[in-house]
Amino acid sequence: MPRLPQPKRLPLFTWHEITVLEQQRQALRERINRLQPHSHRRVELTARLRALTAQQLALQLKTKTEQ
Repeated sequence: MPRLPQPKRLPLFTWHEITVLEQQRQALRERINRLQPHSHRRVELTARLRALTAQQLALQLKTKTEQ
């Protein structure tokens, strides 16, 4: 009798890493909102937020393609 193909199981740390990235993004958003609109620090934190967002989206895409 042929066996059905088993779905690939994602490592648990991937989901944990996505959760950690979301928490870091939330903390950055809170810090950004406390700063003046055109301050240099706000610009730097916004760039870091964009990088974290890209990293999180890449991980989420990876988990969807591995399923």
